Amino acid sequence: MFGLQWTRLQKTVALVAVLALLFTVVGCGKKTAPTTSPEQAAAGEIKLGCVLSTSGQLAAMGSKMADAVKLAVDEINAAGGVNGKKIKLYLEDDATDPATCLNAVKKLVELNNVKLIIGGMTSGGAKTAGPYASHRKVLLVSPSATSPELSGQSWRDYFFRTCPSDAFQGKVMAQLAVDEGLKKVAILAMDNPYGAGLSSVIQSALAGKAEVVGVVKYDPNKKDFRTELTQIKNLKPDGVFHIGYNDDGRVIYQQALSLGLDKLRWIGCDGVYGSGMFTTQAAAEFMARAMKGTRPAPPTGASYDKFRTAYKAKFNTEPEVFCDTVYDAVKLIAAACAKAQNDDPVKVREALLAVGQNYQGASGTITFDQQGDRISAVYEVWQVVKQGDKYTFKQVKLVDLK
Repeated sequence: MFGLQWTRLQKTVALVAVLALLFTVVGCGKKTAPTTSPEQAAAGEIKLGCVLSTSGQLAAMGSKMADAVKLAVDEINAAGGVNGKKIKLYLEDDATDPATCLNAVKKLVELNNVKLIIGGMTSGGAKTAGPYASHRKVLLVSPSATSPELSGQSWRDYFFRTCPSDAFQGKVMAQLAVDEGLKKVAILAMDNPYGAGLSSVIQSALAGKAEVVGVVKYDPNKKDFRTELTQIKNLKPDGVFHIGYNDDGRVIYQQALSLGLDKLRWIGCDGVYGSGMFTTQAAAEFMARAMKGTRPAPPTGASYDKFRTAYKAKFNTEPEVFCDTVYDAVKLIAAACAKAQNDDPVKVREALLAVGQNYQGASGTITFDQQGDRISAVYEVWQVVKQGDKYTFKQVKLVDLK
């Protein structure tokens, strides 16, 4: 009996050993279960969302701005992060469309659990996403939504701007027209918050100085603007203000050249600034013949020079309009998180109002009012010149507004 029992015991032990070996081999082919939950892993990082136009009408501008964001995040992380935490960047494309901007913000908040976001890039995007961000207590910092219509909104409690309002730029554009001796002007403006806001400021600033003979609005998604340009021609102005973006601007200037409208003096804005305007030869030629314009200006000084040098070294190209303001947006959010010792958007918002007082950024001195708008701005008056076979923007002068 003992001999039989021993044999069975040996077989049982052997079977257990084989099974143990089998499970060990199978287990080697699988990934080890994480020792920390996703929530615990996320606790070691600061999530930063960014919604920019890397496609659509402002793709050329937005892509350069996205690079400035990456530069700022890399610099912060290389220096040890914020409060010992690294920044994790979530970059979304809004395709230069307000509805897409809102959906991108919702994705960041509801899918990725991001509560600190840079965006929207356009005034329309900011106007669409702002109320949602306020309702969800999500901090939204725009580097380039300049419309004055965004000031005074009820949802501004969680919305800041590192770019100046067009309440400043409209005055500079109007004064430029006066300096150019224009007496009868027309306004050609995009039919959106950016176009409407800047157009309104220009008209107010020109009161008693020049006659606005007409305001022609247009859909920037159109591919043909001859009807609107013919309206401008029939108004017989001596000057035209144009408020647009890169993609529609190139088409408008190409068609304006063919209609002989280069004989008028045109005044542009930040939306039609940048190397993206020169991808169409006829548009570049029109700008060189007929245009001056304005944009928020990079300051002279150590902060901008340091940013510009780092940007050129990393991307082998010059930063352009709003690259400095979006870089500052990242750095300010990081500074606010450090001051708050937290990335809770409620606490970061309060800290941002404090750190955003005489902050020396790449885009100059930033001081926020209680609503989160900059209280001063510097603008560049630019023109386009041709050097050899290449077109470039040239600074005419700087205008400091407080």
